Amino acid sequence: MATEYLTVFLDPDERAWIDEAVRSGQITDVNAFIASLIRDYREKVRIENLLEERLAGAEPFEPDAGFWDRKKEALQKRLSR
Repeated sequence: MATEYLTVFLDPDERAWIDEAVRSGQITDVNAFIASLIRDYREKVRIENLLEERLAGAEPFEPDAGFWDRKKEALQKRLSR
């Protein structure tokens, strides 16, 4: 895959944070960090688009009194497996 050069302007605090994250080993290098930010953002947009599509086609409903209790119970069962 071909790569392209990109200039990014950061304020000093952002640059210092990134430099410290590289020095401490939290991130491997700036390029990998920026690439991971882009991947994460693209995935966020993909998920938001899927949610919007599902919500646009969903039938409206009025939850009954126990709706959230049932949801909480189902989630607790899934998490306890």
